[in-house]
Amino acid sequence: MDNVFTLTEAKSKFSEIINRIIYRKERIVVTKNGKKVALVIPVEDNNFIEAEGLSQARGVLEDMDDDIDEMVQSIYAARKAEKGREVDL
Repeated sequence: MDNVFTLTEAKSKFSEIINRIIYRKERIVVTKNGKKVALVIPVEDNNFIEAEGLSQARGVLEDMDDDIDEMVQSIYAARKAEKGREVDL
């Protein structure tokens, strides 16, 4: 694959890789010991990924408001009922 570089290759061809990302909008994979360890992408792609992730997360907890309120109330009740213990100093 043209978009895969070993870590050693990536170090020696860093400027070339950056230019490919800037001008060709390529995504570059870096490997170490045969395993994929990094993905270098154009900044525009990252902004899209972040925005997409946030929009997918929106509303996930909205149905849990009552459950969260109930948990908080039970925590406060347990704290209030807690009897301290003496500590020897």
